Amino acid sequence: MDWLALDGYNWGPLRTSGWVGFGDLFGPSYDAMTRLTRKPLMIAETATSEHGGDKAAWIRDALEVTLPTRFPRVRALVWFDREKETDWRVTSSPAALLAFGAAVRSPVFAASRRALLRRR
Repeated sequence: MDWLALDGYNWGPLRTSGWVGFGDLFGPSYDAMTRLTRKPLMIAETATSEHGGDKAAWIRDALEVTLPTRFPRVRALVWFDREKETDWRVTSSPAALLAFGAAVRSPVFAASRRALLRRR
């Protein structure tokens, strides 16, 4: 095993937990995993609903603030980009798409973009 992975969704009012911030969603599991191993971590699936809160703000906070500051050992993140139980896609609203685009262009992800470009 080379990596450990977490997954989690902010279901909003679709679940009894209600609207859950990115840090609250992954904090307990991240803390437990980082105590157990030094292996790299990834968030293998995540997304948020549009219902019950501000999806664009959730995305900005998750990717630009919480991920780099609270979860520094996370080295990869996969967004679940499907319309299923709710519209999880980053294109579910213009505001969500703008927030996602701005977040992945932020300095937090600059090293990742450079690495991808070098591989081409």
